[in-house]
Amino acid sequence: MGFIGLTSALLALSTSFDVPIKSAITIDRHLLEPGARRVAMSDPPHVMVGGRSQTCNGCHQIFASAGAAGAPRAYHESVQLAHGLNDRCVNCHDPKDRERLTLRDGSTIPFSQTPQLCAQCHGTLYRDWQRGTHGKTLGSWVSHSAEQRRLNCNECHDPHSPRYEPYAPLPAPNTLRMGEQQHADHRESGALVSPLRRWLHQPQTGEHQ
Repeated sequence: MGFIGLTSALLALSTSFDVPIKSAITIDRHLLEPGARRVAMSDPPHVMVGGRSQTCNGCHQIFASAGAAGAPRAYHESVQLAHGLNDRCVNCHDPKDRERLTLRDGSTIPFSQTPQLCAQCHGTLYRDWQRGTHGKTLGSWVSHSAEQRRLNCNECHDPHSPRYEPYAPLPAPNTLRMGEQQHADHRESGALVSPLRRWLHQPQTGEHQ
């Protein structure tokens, strides 16, 4: 009986409160793109030289690097190398074949297998990426599904400067107070109905079939 009385009292008191209605917040849809954050280099990789697409070896087979650390970036001025102690091009790029990446054991891999290269220094993050707790999953949450696609490291991080720039947070959702609250199923004499009291509305006979 006490519970029924308390429920009745709360129900009676709720009619005296109006939920403020806010206008819907409009978000630029480009800020919510579900795809990759950046466009990774293709495999085999290409770069634009003088407005034309050129393969890496198209130049590097002609101009050999000056030393083991690699020559100054005369033709890669847009590259800003800020990757901690990893400050040499040949730490990742194979010195003999610039269209492949080199691992610590001397073997090489194509650009499409970039996560294997990153795993050599970022083992814990790589394991999280394998489990789906780091990075982005597209298409399906079902493991081994043909529709599932896990973005590679270089589709989110710039491998030369992997740290993210600060993000401006988007506004939080308004949940029940979002947008226009007047709906055909929730009207009382043409007035707006509190979204917290919609369940009290009893449809008229024939209003719903």
